[in-house]
Amino acid sequence: MINWTKDERTVALMAKAVEHANEFDELSLEHEAQLELIREEYLTDLWCEFRSEDADAFEEWHNQPTVEKAFHAEIGA
Repeated sequence: MINWTKDERTVALMAKAVEHANEFDELSLEHEAQLELIREEYLTDLWCEFRSEDADAFEEWHNQPTVEKAFHAEIGA
């Protein structure tokens, strides 16, 4: 299953976002925007696969976590 949270860019950026959150007790808007761009890239690719009548791609597209959910999962880990 494709998962945008496993992308190496996401992993590196999420580490910075967690570091910022630990210091300032909030998710940086800049980090959130950058993570959202990566997520949207994955969703666009999955949407194109879904539009090509790949039913499994729809499930992957539909089940991708939001930036907020992924961040909270990382903070909780």
